[in-house]
Amino acid sequence: MNFRTVDVTSSYVQPQRQLNAVVKNQTNPIAQPQVSTDDRKGSQAIANYFRGEQLVAFKGFSCSKSDFIVKKEEGIPCACCGRMMMTSKGVDHFEKNATGATGEYLQKLLGANMEYFRGTEKAVANFIMETSKKNPKLSMSGLMSHYSPNARVLLEKEQKNVLGEVSKKAEVLGKDNAVQKVVDQAIKDIDNSTDKKHFERVPFLETFAKTVDKLEDKNLAGELLDTAVKLPMSQESIEAFIVKYGHGDKSDAQIARRLAQPAIATAEHIHPDTLGGPDNTANYMSECGDCNSKRGHMPYSEWMKNYPNMPRSIQRNIDEVTERIINGNLGDKYDDYPIDLQKAVARETDGVVQLKVKNPEEIEKAREERGLPKPQPTPRRKK
Repeated sequence: MNFRTVDVTSSYVQPQRQLNAVVKNQTNPIAQPQVSTDDRKGSQAIANYFRGEQLVAFKGFSCSKSDFIVKKEEGIPCACCGRMMMTSKGVDHFEKNATGATGEYLQKLLGANMEYFRGTEKAVANFIMETSKKNPKLSMSGLMSHYSPNARVLLEKEQKNVLGEVSKKAEVLGKDNAVQKVVDQAIKDIDNSTDKKHFERVPFLETFAKTVDKLEDKNLAGELLDTAVKLPMSQESIEAFIVKYGHGDKSDAQIARRLAQPAIATAEHIHPDTLGGPDNTANYMSECGDCNSKRGHMPYSEWMKNYPNMPRSIQRNIDEVTERIINGNLGDKYDDYPIDLQKAVARETDGVVQLKVKNPEEIEKAREERGLPKPQPTPRRKK
């Protein structure tokens, strides 16, 4: 079985028809953001960011991340990568439908949600769809178990290749060195792996890191660790995913949630909370869990090198969110949000990214032109 013949493209794809609902096509053109190419501004933004010199003045209103209503809207593209996001309810719905699903229904379910899956998850979903055609009576957990032995062979080969690189670099330490002993034990664990119990990456890396930390040559220690972390993991390796979820104790629901989880909509602090960014709507932007977890505390001027399409993605995000605001989906408290986001992004990128947004007056005018009523006041939560 060739696990690498599936599509692992992670770029944004056009929305597909959903299994139980049709996503409305947007007819409004997407405004193009103005992006400066002034490298000096980007460098200054990074310097200011870590010196705490940015002028952080937020409006909006105080709001917990869980109450940020934008992330509860279906059909919103991620402000970072531009791919479609799932809401928490959407993930629950997908998990429920995937539990026990087999054959043609399972294939259609995965196909309808393919736009949401990220790189490795998309590859695994494609793999499940293809193998389901050959094994129509098996659910996702059954397919994982069925193909786990073959995947394990490929995974172990990849693991040993990485450990071989580590051994080669550790030769300068002489025979029977501490690093080689850890590697030898890992290879032994791999050889003794079974379908139910196999070599685990994280425990190995914890032991390995403690071992190389004792080396006097810190440059060598760093090189060894950089090589060891190349060991495949389920977030990046199809084989590792199949082996991990091919255990008998893994359910369809767990596999479904794992496939969808990176696409779940989150509230991202534009200015990180660890650097003084408040829990406030003016400091939130809706991003998928995959992008949110990877950015950490990195300033956007640096982060956008990983996602050069991010200025366009933010623009697409706020264009879609603005439509929901006009239609009244977000209640009566978010008319200022587009302007707040525009200012926050400009501030955080030191003016490099300038979004085109509607102000509250333009939003209200759009409602009048469409004959839409003003949104009902958002009910206050009972204390």
